[in-house]
Amino acid sequence: MLIYYANLLNKRGGVFVEFVLVRHVETTGNYENKFVGFTEVEYTERGKKQFVQLTDALKELKVDQIYSSPISRALKIAKKVGEDTLTDVKVIDELSEMNFGIFEGLHFTDILNDHAEHWEEWQKDYLNFTIPSGESLQSFHHRVTTFIDTIKNEEGSCMIVCHGGTVQSILTHLLDLQMEQRWHFHIPLAGIVKITYTEDYGMLHSLTTAATDGAP
Repeated sequence: MLIYYANLLNKRGGVFVEFVLVRHVETTGNYENKFVGFTEVEYTERGKKQFVQLTDALKELKVDQIYSSPISRALKIAKKVGEDTLTDVKVIDELSEMNFGIFEGLHFTDILNDHAEHWEEWQKDYLNFTIPSGESLQSFHHRVTTFIDTIKNEEGSCMIVCHGGTVQSILTHLLDLQMEQRWHFHIPLAGIVKITYTEDYGMLHSLTTAATDGAP
């Protein structure tokens, strides 16, 4: 496999696209184990410490372009790294986390109490069921990967600051995996994923976290 990849790089003169995928730091939604997609939430005290650790690590990575979700828990990180590295930040709506609709802001037990029927429907077909006032995993994955397809063959490097679910969609898409194989990849808070991509072939190089406190 390594020989095959080396041959691909050689065909393009060693030029490839480098993606740095970044998940935001801990928020109150993470701490309280609530379904938070489009909802705006604040960093926890732990998250504020992770913010410093993450942005310090990211400013050492030189990229040509930074893309960010418009949701503040990601955008604050992108803006800080952009300022530190004098790199342009483009806000992309398609990089937002999944919209959990009527489940937004609720803990699992609250959903079972208030929306048990819809929860059961979602569990039966989690790929295609559209959560009322929200979206399906299929439609979420499609909007994310549609944007990625517009940049995946642009020479150079980019950083994408977003969310756990968004990173899973990008990762599986670039590695040519089925959408449901996303669950093989745990994206930790303050997570940093590096992927190179050339000739329609993606390779995962690393999946780490900048947090030093054992971030989940």
